[in-house]
Amino acid sequence: MKKRVFRRWAEDPASLRDLLVDRLGIDRKTAFDLVTAGNVSVGSSPVSDVHASVGIGTKVTVQLSAPVVAPPTVVVFRDDDVAVVDKPPGLASQPEPSQRTYCLTASVTRDLGAGARLMHRLDKEASGLVVVALRKSAYAPLHETISGAEFDRRYLAVARGNLSGDGTIRKRIGRHPRDQRLRASFPENSTAGDPAVTRYRVLAHGTLAGEPVTALELQLETGRTHQIRVHLSSIDHPLVGDGAYGGPAFARLCLHAYAIELPHPRTGRPLRVSEPPPQELTRLVPGLTRPFT
Repeated sequence: MKKRVFRRWAEDPASLRDLLVDRLGIDRKTAFDLVTAGNVSVGSSPVSDVHASVGIGTKVTVQLSAPVVAPPTVVVFRDDDVAVVDKPPGLASQPEPSQRTYCLTASVTRDLGAGARLMHRLDKEASGLVVVALRKSAYAPLHETISGAEFDRRYLAVARGNLSGDGTIRKRIGRHPRDQRLRASFPENSTAGDPAVTRYRVLAHGTLAGEPVTALELQLETGRTHQIRVHLSSIDHPLVGDGAYGGPAFARLCLHAYAIELPHPRTGRPLRVSEPPPQELTRLVPGLTRPFT
């Protein structure tokens, strides 16, 4: 039997069930089953209440009877050279400590072959399209494309507050001075961090708990860690569900990579793939139900 031991961070949910979902990358039913089976201790005592509140800094011990396995890979596009897969929220792109079998890398190699390789990553809390090379001859051209300007990636997001029109955020991004797991924004003329540019377009408006929210399409000119999350937070419009950067509470982070375009690694012809917005976002902002191409 494997054991996971961790402490609750300030940005983690307080509810034991939600904390287990967030830190172990499992669904709510699995979290419920672990607690009711007596496999979870908070501090030094087993806990039977799945809704118990966990204090900041409190140690949580989880006995895992078997490895948690990543869900089946959702393939949106595939040919002999490349695939595009749809990553669910809560699934890390790459292995985390003691969770080698629960990540997108594990599901892709399991379902698409041992030679399949992720060519870029998405934040664990985000969802959406990820490019996968299926043969060695595709690795180098895809890496070059994704590292350059030919890789066009579009995101859908829901942010707190009212925004209008189009806009561009130009702020440098570097490590947070007080928490190395997070990132911070700096003025464009600063020497801290690296240059980062995010373009956004307002799509629709909605409400969450009586407060306004705005659905956006975003395009990245750079690919910094947490770029969209940091940039929107820096203009006082953090993403819904992004507790780490000041966003309002929600069932998930409202960030979805919905469209990509890049040259095919063998033919050079444009490869365009898009997916409709997730239901969680369309329920929050009904204006997002229109098709995207």
